[in-house]
Amino acid sequence: MKNQKRVYTINNLCWDIFNEHGGYNFNDEMLTQLEGLSDSISECMNDDDWEHMLKEANTTHAWFDWVKSIRVLEDNEPKSLYC
Repeated sequence: MKNQKRVYTINNLCWDIFNEHGGYNFNDEMLTQLEGLSDSISECMNDDDWEHMLKEANTTHAWFDWVKSIRVLEDNEPKSLYC
């Protein structure tokens, strides 16, 4: 039960990142990741499944954090003087 709750929390965090930083170059890939995560969650049947799912969710969340960091950099690009 503990892993299941953590997985759902991570899933919500990924959705939060998508809602705040989605769009542009990563939008389709983000949706694919979210759909894959949802599909995998729906297949969990027992504690072993949830333990494995927690690892997948953590990996997916790390990817979403990476996208978020890129988006933050893109949104804060300084003006260039020479174009």
